[in-house]
This record gives sequence, structure tokens and C-alpha cells, in this order.
Amino acid sequence: MAIVSPFRGIHYDLSQVPDLSQVVSQPYDVISPEEQKALHRRHPRNIVWVDFGLDAEGDGPAGNKYTRGAASYRQWLSEGTLVRDASPSLYYYEQEFSLSGRGVFVRKGFLGALRLSAFGEGVVLPHEKTHSRPKEDRLSLMHATEANTSPIFGLYSDPRDEAAKALRAKIPGRPDFSATDDLGVKHRVWRVTDPASLAAATEKMSDKSVFIADGHHRYETALAFRDERRRKHGVREDAAYEHVLMFLCNMDDEGIVILPTHRGIHSVPGFSEEDFLSRVRSHLPVETRPGTPEDALRGIGEAGRKGKAIAWSAGGGRFHIVSFPDAARFGEKNLSRFPPELRTLDVVLLHGFLLEQILGITPEAVTAGQFVRYYKEAGKAVSDLGRGELQAAFFLNPVTMGEFRDVSLSGHVLPQKATFFYPKILTGLLIFSVRGDESLPG
Repeated sequence: MAIVSPFRGIHYDLSQVPDLSQVVSQPYDVISPEEQKALHRRHPRNIVWVDFGLDAEGDGPAGNKYTRGAASYRQWLSEGTLVRDASPSLYYYEQEFSLSGRGVFVRKGFLGALRLSAFGEGVVLPHEKTHSRPKEDRLSLMHATEANTSPIFGLYSDPRDEAAKALRAKIPGRPDFSATDDLGVKHRVWRVTDPASLAAATEKMSDKSVFIADGHHRYETALAFRDERRRKHGVREDAAYEHVLMFLCNMDDEGIVILPTHRGIHSVPGFSEEDFLSRVRSHLPVETRPGTPEDALRGIGEAGRKGKAIAWSAGGGRFHIVSFPDAARFGEKNLSRFPPELRTLDVVLLHGFLLEQILGITPEAVTAGQFVRYYKEAGKAVSDLGRGELQAAFFLNPVTMGEFRDVSLSGHVLPQKATFFYPKILTGLLIFSVRGDESLPG
């Protein structure tokens, strides 16, 4: 099943860049244009100069953000800003973070080179659809750099935690490198070179499937790059281009957190709070309460322990909790166009019924970016609601790990922005070279 190999990681030399927090970044696809520019200003060796460069006037095939990124990457290697480890390693990786009202978490896993496998072969399982433009962007970067600059986030099931435990047993107290990101998350990485530990960890992974939590576009890009290199260099199981840099995390670990992405609606013709409330009440129980967004989140959290529930507010210091007492039967009756594995998901109940059937917001309109906005922070949705930018805000409970696993195993994909695995895996902690002449240890 999953073939994971140690590799000689490329990383910043701490003697030249003592504070890694200045040069690492979030993955490119969660960086706003303002943050992108700020990261370029933060440090002349920040990884965004390679991974997420800025467009410039006069760019063309001979000179563009990808060729500039590759030139920076090669320069940093030649001058020693980036160095390569002497021995193949797996890299044990911890992320320590806190969530308001929930305490401190430590998510544990490791970075390795995963043998690429096409979706449908049963080894690597996706959970969301991809789009062509991001894949074209990432493939252009890979052509220029011949490197994986940002790890993919993969999950596997290991109830006894044997794979990670084999690596954790050999790490010293002090990490080899660490950083604190702009969200306050502490990232710690240890290099593991002990042959017995590496053999034990890779053997324990050999019967696993890997579920992609984050990085679908980058994974499909790596597959496309592999197929190009196969045509040029042939199929070589030990070739670096047959692999991809991946953070592998046990989905049975208590440090895994999935957060919800809330929704807001705007510009819906003829929207009325009272009319919408009346129409929803004709199908489902609705409780109206006074309170804040925090009260709404607590309310659906409590209701969600009994069954499915969604909260919404049109302002005025009150919110409404819509309950689905028998979500399976409701989905069978009202959401038959969805596969059974999806019908009871909070986001499907919201989009498929409340938005589409009650408000008339079609999936095509949502895909086109009309009527619906997405919010990782409930407070931002409420702020936009208060400013009149939204007609209503909808608050959701997160997808559970069981739901995530079941949908992935079914061969279906989750709706857009259904999962938000927090925190993200940093870009720039480790780089994996996939040049055509690179090989991994057997």
C-alpha cells in the first residue's frame, strides 16, 4: 500500500538564517495578495520568493515568477542559505497550538517521500475536486525548480500509533529546527536517521491507505510531473520524481482538529428573514434565541451532540437553530440527488436544502462565486452582517473524522470548503528535490 521513503531534506542553514519564523510561510493557497507582498518584504530569503513569487510587468515565457523563483532557489543552494542533509531521514514534526475555549493541542506526524499513486488505485484517497488553474500554476513551478517546496498533508489510520512511535522513540529533547508562525502555532522538527527506526516506521506504513487532508492540487501536479519524467527518463521505482513530499499524520491522534467553514449569503433577490424562517419551519424544527455568534456556536455545538443542527442569523441580536431530528431519513427524502454518504453532512444539508431548495441558490451559482461567501472565523461573518454586506450568516459544526473517512472511502468527494484542517503545514521547513537524476535509498 503506502510506500514511504526517507530522503535527504533541503532546509535553511540556521547559521545563516537563525530565525526560521522569518522565512517560512503558510501554503500558497491560503495567502492573501496583501500577505504575499508582506512576506516578500519580511525577508529577502523568505520561501515565497521561490514558492509564491509576484508577477512583474513584462513577464513572458523566458522570464516570469517561476523562473525567478527557480533562480532564487539555485542561488540559495549555491551560497549555502539552503543546505542538504547528508543522510536520508524521516522528519518527525509536531505542531503545538491553542483554540479558544478548547485548550492546547499537539498534532504529531512525520515528513517523508511518499510513492505516488493515481487516485483509484486505493493507496491515496482524495476528498475534494480540483481545478485546472491551480494545477497549471504548481506544475509551472515544478518545471522551473524541480522541487517540492510545500508538503501535502496526508492522514492514515494507526490506532496503536506504531509508525510515529518508532520515530518518536529516537528523537532528542531539542528539535533540529523550529518556527512560530503568524498564528502563534509552534512548529518543531526532528531529523531521524537511525536505520532501525526508519525501517520500523516505513514497514508500519506499508499496509496503510493515505487520505489527503490538504494539498489535492499539489498532489495531482506531482502525478502530472511524474508522468512527464517517466516519458523522458523511464519508470524507476527509486526515482525522486516517483515520490512527493508529504506530512503523514495518524488520523487516530487526539491532536487532529477539523474546523468548520461558515457561510454568508448576499444579493439574493427578495430575501426576507421572516419569509425564510417561515419556509424553513414548514419542514424542520427551528428555535429562535437572543444572543451573539458565540452563543450560536455553543448552541449548535450542544444541538449537534444530539443530531444535525445549523444556526443562522440575519442580525438583530438573535439567531435561529435549525434541527434535523432524523438527518438520514430527511436526506433520503429531500436530498436524493446526493450519494447517501453525503446526505447527512452539515454542508450538504445547508447547501442542498436550505440554500438551494428554500432560497433557490443553485450549485452553478455557488460555483460561479455568486450569492455565497465563506468564513473561517464566525466573527468576520457577523461583522460583515452588521455592515450590511450579508443578508444572513450560517454557522456550522465541523465535519467529523468519521464522516471524512467514510466519504473518502466511498469514492465520492466532499462539497467545496467542507473541511478546514487546522493548523496548516508550513512551507519552507523542508524541500524535496525531484530532479531527474535524483534517487531515493532502496
